Amino acid sequence: MKKLFFVMAAVMLSHAAMAAVDASLVARAEKYLNSVGGLSGRFSQTSAGRVEKGDFAMLRPGRVRLDYKDMPVQMIADGKDLYFFDKSLDQITTVPLTSTPAGILIRKNIDLRGADINVVETASDDRTFSLKMNLRGQEGLGTMTVVFDANPVKLNSWSVVDATGAKTDVVFSGLKAKTDFDKNYFQIQRHKTVSTAGGDDFYD
Repeated sequence: MKKLFFVMAAVMLSHAAMAAVDASLVARAEKYLNSVGGLSGRFSQTSAGRVEKGDFAMLRPGRVRLDYKDMPVQMIADGKDLYFFDKSLDQITTVPLTSTPAGILIRKNIDLRGADINVVETASDDRTFSLKMNLRGQEGLGTMTVVFDANPVKLNSWSVVDATGAKTDVVFSGLKAKTDFDKNYFQIQRHKTVSTAGGDDFYD
């Protein structure tokens, strides 16, 4: 009898976990993200109680740029790797895009139901809906929750929880479609790299 109880409980929990993901919301997010060629606007980032603001740009596939207003820091993805540029130290740290959940949003073809992407939870209200996801097989790297305006669908914000449990919230404002960036806009101009990693064929 006790064994039967545990089996039933496991089945109920399994169904509850499945019910937490609304396939229609996943489909709406996927359709919107694949329709976006490029964006530019502003962002406000909150991490460890500190708020930083700046300018945001994205160009699919694979390119992102965040320029911080009050810090000598720039973050750029050039289609292969993600660079953290500390201008005050003239130092660049490099990580592969596949090591960051945020890399999911700038692939050439975004498949949120693909083999390596695991959407673990969805939520919605009158104004927004959100998807919480991670990279299958790399759950220890962290999770990313992306929030969209519901009508019309538009990128609103994202929250990333890294492998240490640290959370970073980024809220966007004034986003507009833009694809005509300068040729070298998503390139770091100085190259004093302190750690290197290989490229990433998801963004070729």
